[in-house]
Amino acid sequence: MDKKARARATASTQDHLGIKDIQDDLIITTQGSVAMVIQTSSINFDLLAEYEQDNKIYAFAGLLNSLNFRIQILIRTKRIDISNYIDYLTTSMDRKQMSEGLRKQLDIYTNFVQKLIIQNDVLDKNFFIVIPYSPGAPIPGTNILDSKKKKEEQEQMNQMKTDQLVEKAKIFLFPKRDHILKQLSRMGLFGHQLTTKELLSEFYTIYNPDEE
Repeated sequence: MDKKARARATASTQDHLGIKDIQDDLIITTQGSVAMVIQTSSINFDLLAEYEQDNKIYAFAGLLNSLNFRIQILIRTKRIDISNYIDYLTTSMDRKQMSEGLRKQLDIYTNFVQKLIIQNDVLDKNFFIVIPYSPGAPIPGTNILDSKKKKEEQEQMNQMKTDQLVEKAKIFLFPKRDHILKQLSRMGLFGHQLTTKELLSEFYTIYNPDEE
């Protein structure tokens, strides 16, 4: 594939994704808006005592009531291949140095895990909070090319407008991020803003689910 064909294919893919760029740990959409993504840890709610469950519910209600801006809560569920873990249990561990009782317990555990993955899918859940920022209109000049200007000049102008948009988005999003992280900590959860590298990895796995 030559460079022109590759560029056309890349542009076509970006049109379907709706993502113009990922810059400074922020997602820039083709519509001229910006989004920040926070990944948060999780808890097993069913294993908590009743009073602990009540505390978590009140803390979550406090988070929602404290918001004066929009958020999106996103849950991603992925199937996990733990065949390597089974191989580790059956071949990698040094059973010769184990007592007979420990070997029996390990065999029981290994058989349990093997039956578990045969009868059920092993799933991993990731939890995200998305905070959007929209200036109210698409970036001027992003989609409309001025025929009187050279293409290079237009690209420079668009990049300058994008940089300005990102700086304005940071002013809006950073305080919201800090507020969300503070509220999460009150729930006993840990959150962090996804970096550019992490965002790229997440989007790649979303659109290439069959690849590791």
